[in-house]
Amino acid sequence: MMNDTFLSYWYILAESRELTQKNVLARQLFGQNLACFRDVDGKATVIPDRCIHRCARLSQGKVNQGQLQCHYHGWVYGKEGKVIAIPTESDHFLQKHPLSAKSYATLEEDGYLYVCLAPKDSIVEKPFAIPRPKASEWHRVRLQNRFQQDLPNCVENYIDVPHTAYVHRGIFRKPKRQPVSARVTRQAGHVHIQYIGESMNLGSFSWLLNPTGKIIEHHDHFYAPNITSVHYLLPTGYAYFITSQSVPVTEIETLVYTDISYYFGFWTAFARGIVKRQAKKVIDQDKAILQEQAEVIHAFGERFCHVSADRIHTAIRAIYQTLKQGGNITLLPEQAFEVTFWV
Repeated sequence: MMNDTFLSYWYILAESRELTQKNVLARQLFGQNLACFRDVDGKATVIPDRCIHRCARLSQGKVNQGQLQCHYHGWVYGKEGKVIAIPTESDHFLQKHPLSAKSYATLEEDGYLYVCLAPKDSIVEKPFAIPRPKASEWHRVRLQNRFQQDLPNCVENYIDVPHTAYVHRGIFRKPKRQPVSARVTRQAGHVHIQYIGESMNLGSFSWLLNPTGKIIEHHDHFYAPNITSVHYLLPTGYAYFITSQSVPVTEIETLVYTDISYYFGFWTAFARGIVKRQAKKVIDQDKAILQEQAEVIHAFGERFCHVSADRIHTAIRAIYQTLKQGGNITLLPEQAFEVTFWV
């Protein structure tokens, strides 16, 4: 599915705290095995997980003072993958025969370590900025989860309202046959959805989040190729944002980093455990249904039957199809439409 067009974007490789100056991380992105360590300046270096000497895994080596040593023959790598020592050779060997592993662009922002696998002249300017209110009263929960499903189907799930009444019944919505309108716009690789008419259907914590059953402000956002951000603004003044960054490990496996920012008034300081537990339940249910979906697609092929609510997904799929074909998503025609469905 993936081609060089997808590679020009930034993807999370790890949380910054996971990479110290004493360890090396093994990661996989688009099926490529990567090794990551911090150099003498503390900057993250990402190179293929392969010693250029005899193809041992560099992720099995050791890091000492910003240098990564292969555990097979002791070759040592430094900044940007440059070979800085070969135990079997003289000190002058590398001056005459400089050697280096391929290295990739890295960037750290908001506690995440990002990598881009594309050549530097084709890299998207910067990673997606996680929307988060600056107010100190807001708190945050951050989660990592591995899904056995491809990137497009994962992303589709995160902004799919109808499934929540069944897969997450009771926790987050239940079937009530309440009409909901969605105003959808697509522009330059982004899809924005504003939901109109939602009120009581917030699951087991409706009594706290929206006790009077007033209309909820709910917006979903998709940013190509791998970001979804869901925003709920409640009549009580409470709010929560859920941003998911999906990392394509392989064509059938996706690692998802989820940030949940929330403000529940007086209850905010006490809500972390509940938010984390409820989020884990919901994500575990999504992992199960998406793995089931992947198994069925493998057996029967990916043939979907679309109804009105799925126009949101087809707007996003067109972006993926354009990327898959190496096209420019900014040239896609703008769209604006409204659909009504029942939840």
